[in-house]
Amino acid sequence: MAYPFLLTALLLGVSAVPSPSTSPVAAERAARALPACRPLGLASGVVPATSVLATRANVLQADIATARKARALTQPQADALWQQADQVRQRVAGKVRLPVATRAEAHRSLESIAAQLCHR
Repeated sequence: MAYPFLLTALLLGVSAVPSPSTSPVAAERAARALPACRPLGLASGVVPATSVLATRANVLQADIATARKARALTQPQADALWQQADQVRQRVAGKVRLPVATRAEAHRSLESIAAQLCHR
């Protein structure tokens, strides 16, 4: 690939030049957001789909634990979200390649968990 930095920047939503319109308050608010609430981009190297999905599930489970400690979730809510993320991880674990439909369904499941977690 001729422009790996450009692809990485596009996937991560990074701008090459900082925007002057970004206020310090908005930047601080974004920095405090849970990692699961941010879109997941690929690292600079090629990452297999199962690694991306497993990493997303790990981030979600860490954020579920953080939200539970902050009392933003009840224990039954946290347990349910944790189990959903773990089920996705178990479905894709150990597979080198995933069919497109399976990968899309796993992404949708993880996004659903993130939506439940981030919009409370």
